[in-house]
Amino acid sequence: KFLKINKFKIPIFIRINSLDTNLGKDDYLAFKEYSNKDLYFIIPKIENIEILRDIEREVKLIALIETPIAIQNLSKISEDPRIKGLLLGPADLSNSLGSSLGWNSLLFSRSKLIIESAINNIHPIDGPFMNLSSETGLIEECRLSKDLGFRSKVAIHPSQIEVIKDVFFPSEEELLEAKLIIKAFNESEEGVISFDGKMIDKPLVDAKEKILLMAGLNPKDFR
Repeated sequence: KFLKINKFKIPIFIRINSLDTNLGKDDYLAFKEYSNKDLYFIIPKIENIEILRDIEREVKLIALIETPIAIQNLSKISEDPRIKGLLLGPADLSNSLGSSLGWNSLLFSRSKLIIESAINNIHPIDGPFMNLSSETGLIEECRLSKDLGFRSKVAIHPSQIEVIKDVFFPSEEELLEAKLIIKAFNESEEGVISFDGKMIDKPLVDAKEKILLMAGLNPKDFR
């Protein structure tokens, strides 16, 4: 009812139960009629694309990666056109691996998720930071996630939202630099330019365009 009567200007993400259970199938059927909106289903415990056999091709999905088998099959999962993002589930994954939740313990899994997201041009999302009492720890993990290539991070509690936004959303300085670099590169006839003492080539410009996209800006407006 809430989705039916409200209009949204932002994407909506709904985590349903696993599709290999009746609850998960019922969840999907209950929300399927709203899939024409900017609605994404977060699919937990996904380990292969066979579990998506009853999901229509136009439906947008976020795959929750939380088992060793999912990590092993990540390439095939990521290639499915319905998959628009990969979300790491660190708690269940570390439990399956017998590891801690520490950054280094799950670095391989995070790196593999980043690589497959880049190959398939989908959105990499880091899992939640579980210690609600440590804002310093949350800030540190957000920065590590962003440096690795994650574009966002899940909040497990509303108190974490502002910290996550502050770290992942581009600053005014980052946006200004991106605009100036894009403009300077496109005004030049060279394949490599110098900007503020830095060498700038096409891959770096592409990265700056992604920064503008994260802020809801069209890079073409600054060429």
